Amino acid sequence: MQAAWSARARMRAGQQAHSAWQDERAAIDDSFRREVTIKHTVVVDEWECTVQGRVDGLSHEGEHVVVEEVKSTALPGDRLAALTLDDVPGYVRQLQLYLWFLAAEGHDPIGRLVLIGLADGFRRVLHVPFDAALGAWLRSQLGWIVGERQRRLAWLHQRRGAAVPFAHDAFRPGQQHLAEEVEQALHSNRHLLLSAPTGYGKTAAVLHAAIKVAWATDRRIFFATARTTQQRMAEEALLAMAERGLPLRAVSIRAREKLCLNEVVACRPDACRFARGYHDKVREGALTERAWHGHPRLTPDEVLTIAEPAEACPFALTLDLVRGADVVVGDYNYVFDPAVRLAELTDTPGEWIVVADEAHNLPERAMGYSSPTIELSLVEQALHALDTDPRYAAIADVAERIAGWLRQGADVAWELGQQDRVSGWREVSLPLADALSRRELAQLAEDVDAVALDYVLLKHERPLFLAGEVDPWLESARGILRLRSALDRAGEETVAIWRARRATRRSARRPRAAQLTMLGPAEDHGPPDVEVALSLLCRDPSGLLSPLLLSLAGSVQMSATLAPSDFFQQMSGLPFDKTVVADFPSPFPPEHRRVLVLPQVSTEYKHRGRDRHATATLVGDVVRAVPGNVAVFCSSFALRDDLLPHLDLGERPVLMQERRMDEAARQGLLDTLQRAEGHVLLGVLGGIFAEGVDLPGDALLAAVIVGPSLPMANLERRLLQQWFQERYQEGFRYAWLVPGMARVVQAAGRVVRTPQDRGAVVLIGQRFLRSQYQDFFPRDWTPIRSKDPVADLAGLWDGDGR
Repeated sequence: MQAAWSARARMRAGQQAHSAWQDERAAIDDSFRREVTIKHTVVVDEWECTVQGRVDGLSHEGEHVVVEEVKSTALPGDRLAALTLDDVPGYVRQLQLYLWFLAAEGHDPIGRLVLIGLADGFRRVLHVPFDAALGAWLRSQLGWIVGERQRRLAWLHQRRGAAVPFAHDAFRPGQQHLAEEVEQALHSNRHLLLSAPTGYGKTAAVLHAAIKVAWATDRRIFFATARTTQQRMAEEALLAMAERGLPLRAVSIRAREKLCLNEVVACRPDACRFARGYHDKVREGALTERAWHGHPRLTPDEVLTIAEPAEACPFALTLDLVRGADVVVGDYNYVFDPAVRLAELTDTPGEWIVVADEAHNLPERAMGYSSPTIELSLVEQALHALDTDPRYAAIADVAERIAGWLRQGADVAWELGQQDRVSGWREVSLPLADALSRRELAQLAEDVDAVALDYVLLKHERPLFLAGEVDPWLESARGILRLRSALDRAGEETVAIWRARRATRRSARRPRAAQLTMLGPAEDHGPPDVEVALSLLCRDPSGLLSPLLLSLAGSVQMSATLAPSDFFQQMSGLPFDKTVVADFPSPFPPEHRRVLVLPQVSTEYKHRGRDRHATATLVGDVVRAVPGNVAVFCSSFALRDDLLPHLDLGERPVLMQERRMDEAARQGLLDTLQRAEGHVLLGVLGGIFAEGVDLPGDALLAAVIVGPSLPMANLERRLLQQWFQERYQEGFRYAWLVPGMARVVQAAGRVVRTPQDRGAVVLIGQRFLRSQYQDFFPRDWTPIRSKDPVADLAGLWDGDGR
């Protein structure tokens, strides 16, 4: 059952239940001792195995030693009263082990299992018998563990002595040098910032080097990506290496929602047959062993084919496979987000080498992990539902306190904020100390924790929402917990933003009169029907990234656009003596790429209406001059759609990037481009077709880029600029140009992917002539200021068979 209950709150509740029981026992029994460590040593296959545990309570009754094991549970009293030993076999086996250890020392033990309900304090004591045959079971279990360990050591030995083949028949020009640079940095436990042009073959070269180091030092690799499309390149390289003889176990992680086989994503045994009895299914079916047999590289689809016949959760099976994997491929979140970081990385970071692909995305993604938001409208949705059932009254009271706390922000935003013309929000940023009380937020988090178990039990008995529906209370409660977590690690780099605006429709539930926080008439302090949001904005992710990166065995951040390197080093919090910066030039003939700058128009927002028709004319001229597929990347969907009615592309077939495209639609568009039938793709910079896709040969002959893709001008971006200026004296450059020009160079990199390719990059807009923008151009570009793009592109594709 899902709950918005922090781990520390659950631990604290359990500890309190344990302590209360122990205090009572100690008060009535002088022989009672708490937290007694006992252990037993067994030799299995020449391995000395010591099993150790800590008994909650040990006492004496006559000739007997009494062992008491206390377990807290979310079950209510009526369900606890009906439990038998058969219902809690794990608890029984743990206690029987303690009894067996004591019997081996000559004692006559008695076992008592004490079950305590956290919701209502109900207690049930079950007598657990001594099992004299447990020794054989213990040896069997230890034999399995020893066998696993021996197999792992044998596998590491096999890896250690293996040659590491390259994924392809031969290195491309420059690839071997790049791989040597990576290998040298990782062998010295340092962190590499690696820049190399798109099409260089970074993925294959970096994996080759990282695997050589990992195999030699018994380490593991996490290949982290910002997009799913980038994962395929890593998976293909790994499979190619395995087919060339590399001993390898690699698995890719796909999001839980995308792997779910159930009708709805509800990860509870009572709601999902794939979660029900999962561990038994894995053990009895030997699913992890079967998965690795004949599968050196397991993609999510391959995991699905193993999990589905066994009715086992494929996401849970993926996480189990991670434990035995040499290489894991997955999203940034599983490494860098504290909320979802893999336990394997958290527990043993020194065993891991992390490769971050397209690492120009990492700073802003990492800032997002520490920038949570909570909205009043969601809390009010929860209140509306909770008020329908009086049994949820205690939870509704907590929700009302959260809502009241957020309404105070309406007063702040209405009094101090400035109105954003686009969104309509009145918004104000404040230092954390001025924006909110840490004590109040901590108390709200404590209140959420206090009712979490009640909500789980009530939801089980009488749910307010159907399985699979968004639960606004859970989302609201988690929002409070995320705010507290982010605030706990926040420093001066983080500010709070309060927002308020008139509600688009009247709230479904009015606040309770006694708890209204408006300080006066609506005209003085904002309308009573308001939308309110509180966000934390982390403006510098180094505090989050630095401790993690420095705890690893090494890392590689790679991209075609890690410029300027000092920005990415600062955002990662890497010291100079632990950082290596490497920048590789393009290995392709410079005459195969033609870069034109067309400054005849302005793409700045204030000039778009004026230059709309002229811009569309330039795009049409370039498209007609290219004898094959062309991608037109605009700085935004709004600009693309604004130009669309004015575009004259002749008879060329058009492919449109939609705002939301599923994986099948994305792949279908890419397959169409691969057929090289003269299509024109109308997409956006920073989108799914402008980064992380491989379009070699005739799949793409030209990229037309309409304006630099500077981030949207809003309060957050201005606050980032202010921070970067105060901290690094690079406000505009870091806040606007770095992300904006990275998108430009990434999109340009879809063209010319092999030494044989010829292609054009056409930059439309006056800003591309400015030096502050051209500073971000790759050093192998030789831009031509063009008045006649048709003439300047003539001859580029002549004589090459196209």
